Amino acid sequence: MPLPEAPTLEFLEATETTIQLEFKPNVSVSSYELQWKPIEANWDSAASAAVQSSGTIKTCKTEAFDLEPGTTYCVRLVCEQDGEKGKPSKELILDTEQVGCAPKNEGGCGCIIQ
Repeated sequence: MPLPEAPTLEFLEATETTIQLEFKPNVSVSSYELQWKPIEANWDSAASAAVQSSGTIKTCKTEAFDLEPGTTYCVRLVCEQDGEKGKPSKELILDTEQVGCAPKNEGGCGCIIQ
């Protein structure tokens, strides 16, 4: 039986080196793979992280990590089961923060958002 398409990822927050996301897991799938890459790279060179789920969890939170500041990334989710991978979710295109531009910097950063 083919795996279902992966759930839709929702953006939560980006820092200089991470992007936090969440999704509503499919009750018939217990394992997912979060994949991410710089926008200009191919998916063959994407980084990934395993995400485990159970039927009782309503929302799963996950993150792409070890990212470069001020870089645009594509992220997507893939269902996995018994060594098989399903169709990827719709890609999100997101930016990491510039160095020193996070809201926690009380002195301001001089960044201009256009």
